[in-house]
Amino acid sequence: MAFIIVDKILRNKRAMILSYDFGIEHGPATMNDKNIDPKYVLDIALESDFTGIILTPGLAQKYYNSAYTDVPLIIKLNSKTSIPDHYPISKQTCSVRRAIKLGASAVAYTIYDGSPNEPVEFREFGRIVEEAHDYGIPVIAYMYPRGPTVKNELDPDILAYSARIGLELGADFLKMKYNNSIDSYKWIVKCAGRANVLITSDFKSSNQYMLSKTQDILKTGATGVVFGPHIWKNEKPFSLAKSLRAIIFDNKTPEQASEYLK
Repeated sequence: MAFIIVDKILRNKRAMILSYDFGIEHGPATMNDKNIDPKYVLDIALESDFTGIILTPGLAQKYYNSAYTDVPLIIKLNSKTSIPDHYPISKQTCSVRRAIKLGASAVAYTIYDGSPNEPVEFREFGRIVEEAHDYGIPVIAYMYPRGPTVKNELDPDILAYSARIGLELGADFLKMKYNNSIDSYKWIVKCAGRANVLITSDFKSSNQYMLSKTQDILKTGATGVVFGPHIWKNEKPFSLAKSLRAIIFDNKTPEQASEYLK
């Protein structure tokens, strides 16, 4: 097995990643005239010095080129729409080999643990980990608990179980939701062991709230944060990203970082 190069999507052991794999899952209704253009989002990622950008293979093939290679590419290998009404399952639509040809520094895959379909996803994910690690690139598992017995996907016990599943399936990074509890999330991060935890959260409030929550997330021991529409739908995406960088990489307080928003 090759050495797994995780540092490509880290800076000083932390991560600040921009996600733009929303089109298949959520559709254009989540976008506007500006951010419907992948180039606009790639420009934000490049100029704001994100440590990675998550794209679907089609977007990467058509928009990720030599102008953007300073932003490490993360390819999302599986997809589903929000149209069918059944227990979630997201099957692989892109091979690891194709992702590497597109320039990927890492690959990502969603697992709906708790779904009746989880055995299928576990088997597929296992093959992906084996292949990706043969090439020396890390794998990010989106750990999203869903299913008939999952009453609250943000329950600390459910999240801790998800973190452990991701670790034991071989993921190098876990993308997980935040439950707004620093103390309980410290246990969740501990359950993830040597898998790096990347947290995504509900940032639908003010920019200042987003800065404060980012600081809270880092207090849990998580490796970093994955941002999405909260950045590329924001009226000041570059200023906001600069403020977030100051918190994540320079350990600034939200009050100090908010100076960049003025």
